Amino acid sequence: MGDFFFGITEWLRETWLLDAAFWMQETAISKVLVENFWGVPFAQVAHIISIAVAFGATLMLTLRVNGKVATNLTIQQVEARYVRWIWWTLVAIVISGLLMLFAEPVRNMINSIFWAKMLALLAMVIVSLMFQRSVLAQANAAGPGWTASGGTKAISWIVIILWCLTMAGGRWIAYSPV
Repeated sequence: MGDFFFGITEWLRETWLLDAAFWMQETAISKVLVENFWGVPFAQVAHIISIAVAFGATLMLTLRVNGKVATNLTIQQVEARYVRWIWWTLVAIVISGLLMLFAEPVRNMINSIFWAKMLALLAMVIVSLMFQRSVLAQANAAGPGWTASGGTKAISWIVIILWCLTMAGGRWIAYSPV
């Protein structure tokens, strides 16, 4: 599998992404992040805390859909409590992620693991959005006694798996040679 990702990285070196990375490296935001000792750690801490909050909120929704927690609350109440945390912290994840990208653009832009993580993130966002809308629509149609079907429960766990793949990809980036 390492050869697969290494081959993709080699291919990425020959695309416009390398030129974009060199351009990003010369921007003012990149220079501020690199020249100040606090820049990258600040972005990383913001990124990690945001991921923890979003994943925790997603996990709570998944556990409720599966009837494991907060069974005394309706899905609507659980959604009202947690979904806004998921999406607002996703904004913070994107902003802090962009800061980290500008701090080390060459390491990331031609890193096959970075792009695998981005694909997992995109899939997670799309599946999460569809899942949350579907769950709320089903719960609203069925009323307070709504119970998730087996398919809905399975999709909730797929969302968790996509989150885990995204997080693992984020850690793996640091150890992937470019």
